[in-house]
Amino acid sequence: MKQIILFRFSVLISISIAIAFAGQAQVVSNPQTDHDLYTGLYQKGEYDKALIVLKRLTKEKASDGDVWYYLGLTDLQLRKEGDAVKALEKARTLLPRNTAVLTALAFAYLNNNDKHAERIAEEALEIEPKIAQAQYIVGASSLRRGLYDAAYERAKQAVEIEPKFADGYRLKAQALIARFAQLSITVNKPESRRDLLREAAGDMERFLNLTPSRPDTEFYKEYFEAIKFFGEYYTSPENQKPIPDETVSSDPRVTPLKIISKPRAAYTDEARIHNVQGIVHLLIGFSEDGTIKHILILNALGAGLDQNVVAAAKQIRFEPKKIDGKPVSVAMMFQYGFNIY
Repeated sequence: MKQIILFRFSVLISISIAIAFAGQAQVVSNPQTDHDLYTGLYQKGEYDKALIVLKRLTKEKASDGDVWYYLGLTDLQLRKEGDAVKALEKARTLLPRNTAVLTALAFAYLNNNDKHAERIAEEALEIEPKIAQAQYIVGASSLRRGLYDAAYERAKQAVEIEPKFADGYRLKAQALIARFAQLSITVNKPESRRDLLREAAGDMERFLNLTPSRPDTEFYKEYFEAIKFFGEYYTSPENQKPIPDETVSSDPRVTPLKIISKPRAAYTDEARIHNVQGIVHLLIGFSEDGTIKHILILNALGAGLDQNVVAAAKQIRFEPKKIDGKPVSVAMMFQYGFNIY
């Protein structure tokens, strides 16, 4: 199997993950003409045509692992995740120690929110530890399970193996931000939150520099600016106490923040297809002038839900907190829940 690269946007992790599968795989009695045909169509992005050829070949050459592998990759590109899993599982039975096949299958499982993703990625890493994409998949699975330190370490390994692996930097930033959110319920030294967010900002900057043409670049630029803003905000010693609920106060000098309206965030078809549900936690900067200045996503659900949450949060109407009648800016955690039922 020739070395190939697959770029695919994930529907589950923080917000569209482009992942590349690369590796040498064994070719099983595949005529060069057929191989050139479907790999050529795949590499040119003509996935519908490649699919027709590959489906024919799975009947003519059912024992050819290369055909099943490319069929799985093509199905992923066409967003047929269920079919991709079936094709890649077949490829795995034919090429059980092929790291490209194992990594692609792990990614397909990850896309389907299947708990087997981490185990299959680990199988690939047992054969070859220096697979950035497999390290990433294990890290993404760890992040999903709330193992933020483990996710951070895996993301760090991924970018050490492949310094231009953009999604490794994003995963690393997400793990740091999740750790920041954990610390936000405790009293911290000024450098604790600041350092986490400063490192996360550096990782997001690398991510943006490596993916300048993403369709959601503006979304990530705003995310980057929010990380930087809150990194500075939590430098101040007075901001090291647990993040309070600014809508209540027992201090007679204080008029609490008042939420006037909170628009709902729309569910997405993509999330419905993949049964993505849960809660997106945000840290929002409520400015003294009555506007929302910065929104930091503390945990991402993906599938377009994060973008919808931010769009809804920007429309929150509120009256600023006041101290002795003077409006002041505050930061407060907010959440949006999604349930498919």
